[in-house]
Amino acid sequence: MVLVGCYAPQLPEGAPCAANGACPAPLMCSAGHCVSEAVRDALACTPIATGSGSLTAPSIPAPVIDGDLADWPTCFITIAAPTNPIRDLGAHGMFPSGRFSIARDATHLYIAAEVMGVPPLGAQPPPAIYENNAISIYVDGNGRSTTASYDGHTAQIVIDHANQLQAFRNGTLIDLPNVASAASTDQATYTIELAIEPSTLGLFAFATSIGFDIGFEGGDGTTQTSEVLWVESCGPPACGCTNGDAAPYCDARELGVAML
Repeated sequence: MVLVGCYAPQLPEGAPCAANGACPAPLMCSAGHCVSEAVRDALACTPIATGSGSLTAPSIPAPVIDGDLADWPTCFITIAAPTNPIRDLGAHGMFPSGRFSIARDATHLYIAAEVMGVPPLGAQPPPAIYENNAISIYVDGNGRSTTASYDGHTAQIVIDHANQLQAFRNGTLIDLPNVASAASTDQATYTIELAIEPSTLGLFAFATSIGFDIGFEGGDGTTQTSEVLWVESCGPPACGCTNGDAAPYCDARELGVAML
């Protein structure tokens, strides 16, 4: 008996992702291994209530900030092109994708992200780490701004796949106190955890409704090529950068809302 044709065995669930973070459909790369969405989300998690450009951060016990999301207690929100807003800076169709989570306790705001990056992940040192694969957290600790300019309680916090961190305000480098972060990278997939305090943004307490956004950034180490955003709450002609871009890094009115 002669068999003709091609045979492509299904990659078993739990096998390592390809070097570029790829997995055969319907599996997806999570923490460096190919798993189904059902398995990835099988662990019980505390839901995050979402609305149009808004979410509610659940209250949780303080997590360990170590880059390992296995013990992360709240559910995740997926962001990817073209479902979410994008900045195409030369991506040629290659955009990072992944999921993020947000939570709080009495003294901190916590962010977690799992990102499938776009190789090469980049090795640019600070301050221009947005030229690497990274995440940007945009946060206004005393409420969503009604003006384009960041005030003293608003910052863009960039953390790359290697846990390098740099903060910006209106394009100016700033140093932020009381920030804890950790990252873990497995091939093209990386995870990041972040904790900030009100004092990080010059406050005694966060407002009950804060400005918030997150972006997954692609970069090859010399050039930023893309960003995929959770939301854009505003856009040209009402909002936007001087170069016509509509993005939260240059216009605080673009931030969504996080209820604490």
